[in-house]
Amino acid sequence: MPYSIPTDEEVMDSLRSVMRKMKGISSLRKLRKVVIRDLKMRDPDYTVSHERLRRLAAKAPFLKVSIDARKNERVKDLKGRCPVCEGRLKMTKNETIFGGTVTIGYKCTQCPYWTTLKRRVPIRYHFEYEK
Repeated sequence: MPYSIPTDEEVMDSLRSVMRKMKGISSLRKLRKVVIRDLKMRDPDYTVSHERLRRLAAKAPFLKVSIDARKNERVKDLKGRCPVCEGRLKMTKNETIFGGTVTIGYKCTQCPYWTTLKRRVPIRYHFEYEK
């Protein structure tokens, strides 16, 4: 079955129109379902992946994204990239009583994701329309 990949602008337009109507969606799977439905009205062959939609939604200025996460037992190196939007992670530091600093976690510079040294794995996303 053939498919077409829409441009980022087309996905953002579809995302904006869907969120304007729905105001809030509580999972990435539901968001993808309604965005694909809207995209298919424009072109029946259009589709978008969960990962691409999540990255675009996390960077959208008209959406507020909140992330529920769980702690991961295995410590995985993040390689300086956010698991939500692939943005840069900035170290969160704290000063010790002896004047030194220690890293206590990481914060994404583009989306609301943060983690401690015990990694937080995103499990659910909440999307709200803001404008």
